Parts: sequence; structure tokens; C-alpha cells
Amino acid sequence: MKTARRKRSGQSAKVDDTALTTFSSDLLTPEEERELLTSFWDCKSELVRVLLRHYPNDLRAVRPPLEPWPMAQFIREHCTEDRCDVIAVRRLRDRYVHYKHRLASANIRLAAHVAKRFRHHSLAYSDLLQEAVCGLMQAIDRFDVSHGTRLATYATWWIRQTLQIAVARQSHLVSLSPHHLQELGLLQQESEALAHGGKHLPSPQELASRTGSSLEHLTHLQTATRTPVSLNAVLDDDSDFKLTEAMPDTGTLVMQENNERQEALSFLMENLRPRERKVLDLRFGLTGNGTHSLRQIGHLLRISKERVRQIQNRALEKLKANAERVGWEPTLLLE
Repeated sequence: MKTARRKRSGQSAKVDDTALTTFSSDLLTPEEERELLTSFWDCKSELVRVLLRHYPNDLRAVRPPLEPWPMAQFIREHCTEDRCDVIAVRRLRDRYVHYKHRLASANIRLAAHVAKRFRHHSLAYSDLLQEAVCGLMQAIDRFDVSHGTRLATYATWWIRQTLQIAVARQSHLVSLSPHHLQELGLLQQESEALAHGGKHLPSPQELASRTGSSLEHLTHLQTATRTPVSLNAVLDDDSDFKLTEAMPDTGTLVMQENNERQEALSFLMENLRPRERKVLDLRFGLTGNGTHSLRQIGHLLRISKERVRQIQNRALEKLKANAERVGWEPTLLLE
């Protein structure tokens, strides 16, 4: 008998969970929405109280104020799966999720409508809709029942704000703030108005005077939002000549210049005495063995530091004279 009762109770629990997780996208009347928001607030408050009652040692120090957003953050951070082992916590959490999903599904058309206004940006509509739903969820968490307004009126601002941030972060190679995004929209409107009225493309000076921005700020904003060009792009439709083929290979030029400098230095040093070549080699690391101080060179060659300096200066004078004689720039030899 006990086993049968447990099975029946388990089945009823599953049915209750299923009933809580299924929700409709039908619109709510103002009375139904007010009642649902009140139930959502009561459930949120009760869930916070139950968590504090069952886990006083862990959660008393982070007790949230009786405001919608701090309480929602408290539930998100501290209503974990481990704490949902308590039956009272799990039931309240399921009701909390159900109410939130019902409110979101009733306003999903609003999120889709606001997301359509941002389709002219480079983000896909599916990404825009996902961001809009995130903004709707945040508005539900922040909404205060005592405001006396409809949830849709309050949620529209949060959905638009979330979409603006998403577009500013992902539409351009350079991340832009929502303020810069608004400036771009204003620039586009003024540009279209000037082009339509005067039948010519407006200059940057005209746009700056119409929008009240400085010419430097306008230039930086247009540069940051410039459309990127692929290096594999074809320069002419009639040919296969790509942009990469027109760009100089700076790495090869630097390597060639280094090789030429090394050959010129080796040629000039052939006219030096063996000890002079040895001193320059140790002093400047010409063969890749590292540089040495005058004292270290003197110790290796068993001569004084002053004598090493004299040999070095005399060798450099010879290199300079030989370079000038053949028409080379002497300052480039030992860079």
C-alpha cells in the first residue's frame, strides 16, 4: 500500500510540474495581467523568505531589500539545484518560473515587434529576437506592481535598450556604445534629408553643423563604422587581380634590407685588421654571439680597456671612410 501511495504521489507531482511548465502565448487582459503580476510578486517574496528560513547561516548576510530587481538577483544566485531539494523551495521555484514564463509568453509579440525595428543592422533577426526576449525577461524581473502601468509599456524601454547594446557590440568591428549608435542614426537621417532636399551628397562639414558635432568626432565615428574590405576582394570586375597582390610585402623588404646591410658590412670589414674585426665583433655582436663591454673584451684579448676603445674608434673610422668612398651611407652599417 505504501509503495502504491508513493507511486501515485510521484505521478501527481509529475503532473503538477508539467502543468506548471506549460504556458500559453495568448494575450492577457489588464485584469488578468494585474492578477498574474500580483501572484508573481507574492511568489517571489515567499520564495525569498523560504530560502532565508531554511538557510539562515548562508543567506542572512546577503538578504535583499524588498524590491523587484534585488530579489530577482537573489533568487538567480542562491536558489540553486542543491537548495531545491527542499520541497517547499522547489515548489515555489517552479511556480516562480511558471509565472515568469507566462508573463513573457504573453508579451512575446511585443519583443518580436521591437526587434523588427533593428533589422536594418547586420545582426540576424533570430539573434535580435533572442536579445529582445532577454530584455523582456529583465523587464519582468524589474517591474514593480505598484507602478500602475502595463507591463508592455515598461518592457518596451528595456527591450529597446538591450537591442541597442547588442547591435552596438556586434554590428561593427569596433564596439560602440548605445549613445554612439544613436548618433549614427541621427547622422543617417540628416544625410538622407540633405541628399533628398539638395539632390547632392552632404559634405562632412554640413553634417557636423546639422548635428552639432565636431568634425573630428564625426570623422572618428564614420571611420569606426566603415565597412570592412576583404583582402581577397577583386579590384576590378573584369580581372582576377586581388587586393593582396597590390599590397607591398613589408616583411620581404625588411629581410632584403637586412641582408644587403650584412653583405655591405662584411665587405667593408675585409679591409680591417684581424684584431679590429675581432673587437667590433665582440663589441657589437656582429656574428650573433652577443655584445661585450670594453672591460670584458680587454680581458679576453689581454689588453687594457683604454686600448680596446682606441682599436674600436680606429676601426669605426676606417669603416666610415670606406663607406663614403664607395658611396654608402655609413650610419646604416651598424644599426
